[in-house]
Amino acid sequence: MKFETLMEIDLNKLKSNTKFLCKSYSDYTYKIANLKDNAYGMGLSIVNTLVNNGINYILVGPIKDALEIRKYNNEVPVLVNYWVTEEEVFDAINNDITLTITSLEYLRSITCLDIKDDLKLQILIDNGSNKIGLKNNLELNEAVEIIRSTKHLKLVGIYTDLTTIGVEDEYYYQQINAFYQIIGNFLDSDIMIHLNEPIMYHKKLSYVNGIRFDLALIGIEENINDDWLTNMRIKNVEKRYGDLEFPNIDLQLIFTITSEVVSIGKVSKGDLVGRNYVARNDMIVAVVPIGHKDGITKAINYVGINNFKRNILADDIDHLIVEIDGGVQERDKVYIINEERGIYDFLVLLKTNRYYLMSILNRNIPRVYINEESRKDNYL
Repeated sequence: MKFETLMEIDLNKLKSNTKFLCKSYSDYTYKIANLKDNAYGMGLSIVNTLVNNGINYILVGPIKDALEIRKYNNEVPVLVNYWVTEEEVFDAINNDITLTITSLEYLRSITCLDIKDDLKLQILIDNGSNKIGLKNNLELNEAVEIIRSTKHLKLVGIYTDLTTIGVEDEYYYQQINAFYQIIGNFLDSDIMIHLNEPIMYHKKLSYVNGIRFDLALIGIEENINDDWLTNMRIKNVEKRYGDLEFPNIDLQLIFTITSEVVSIGKVSKGDLVGRNYVARNDMIVAVVPIGHKDGITKAINYVGINNFKRNILADDIDHLIVEIDGGVQERDKVYIINEERGIYDFLVLLKTNRYYLMSILNRNIPRVYINEESRKDNYL
């Protein structure tokens, strides 16, 4: 008998989130979906739901993801963020995929290739956060000159990755200023200049024409604490830099994770439950087929069964053991994550951030799409 643990992805909710975000930030010419890490576990096949509802550019990590997107959509512009091999440069040309230049050395290696058709390029700037990218305006000037003087190389954009939302600290403003100083000579160029989600919380910069959305599309925004200390920090930032602009949008978590009760048993007081829990009294327990390999541990405290919270007693690589009562039966649905539970509760309990959480959740759990217009529900 097969017991299923599933990630159920609601494409109607994704559609709604996409429309809200694109409308709310309509003053940006380019509305870009960052689909790194297999679209943060949602699967790259969601690309057409995004494009049909306002997204007009896609960013991915490796070129294999860009080629995968081309199986679903041949027209939407796709930017690869990671370094590619010489052979993959020609894959990019043949599939109208834009590559990112992260260093002068990398750019020079491309100019040595026998390129006979146009290759679109964007330049990544390191804004002082010590990630990859060109470091200063001298490097940028040289890179642009190399591109413009090399046949078939086309510069279509410049961008950077902000590493802080700048709500409680000043690093956002430092990074924005560093980026501005580096790209100053090219502000009047007819190219894309785009930044990532931190700009959602700030007034639009006049020289930036693209905004990149990632987990906001899924319905997971930055989790900003609403406590006295945080509010004081926000006020201090606003006093120095002006009022912040918190997005007034109603985003929905687009996925749920559910499992099933595999088995039910009685435990006597003093019995060992799992690896390290000793029963304090006689009880009934249920086994649920989800565990460490899926990114779920007993640290989440409880699951939902039949509209009641059921405390987790023990965990293992592939299961949880929860305390139940006589009203639970085998194959009853178990809710791990849904809108009622809230993803932000998970972030606090697991002591992690939203990006890492989505990375570990997407590895092993099968996905099923619902409310999809173009085809029947499809397991991946």
